[in-house]
Amino acid sequence: MLIRHADAERDAAGCLAIYGPFADSTPISFEERAPTEGEFRQRIERIERTHAYLVAEEQGEIAGFAYAGPHRDRPAYRWAAEVSVYLGERYRGQGLARKLYEALFPLLEQQGYRILLAGVTTTNPTSIRLHEALGFEEVGVYRRIGWKAGS
Repeated sequence: MLIRHADAERDAAGCLAIYGPFADSTPISFEERAPTEGEFRQRIERIERTHAYLVAEEQGEIAGFAYAGPHRDRPAYRWAAEVSVYLGERYRGQGLARKLYEALFPLLEQQGYRILLAGVTTTNPTSIRLHEALGFEEVGVYRRIGWKAGS
């Protein structure tokens, strides 16, 4: 398994294939529809300008991806980054999310980020366990804030 920086042109379709079902069919993403491939390509390009965006590749297939972005817009938040990780269905449960994060976090530290945050839906216990295992602590719960697919 190769973990490398994402290339927007080469990797957008593979990342979207993983992310699209989360956007279209689950409350894990608060997007109500998957972005287009062009929109996804632009996201990767935008994120790579200020943060890191990594993909895991297995024999030419994107197995998963992890990235960071700004937490909030105010200047005092500039040292905080929000992280996310997504895996293709057949690559889940093999420790890949942890490997992606363990590659991502040192890059963010080198970029000067001092604290990492993650927004995880309470309906995603696997992600909650991953983040807790990596040292994340719950700091609060937004209740009744996102309504999607009846949840």
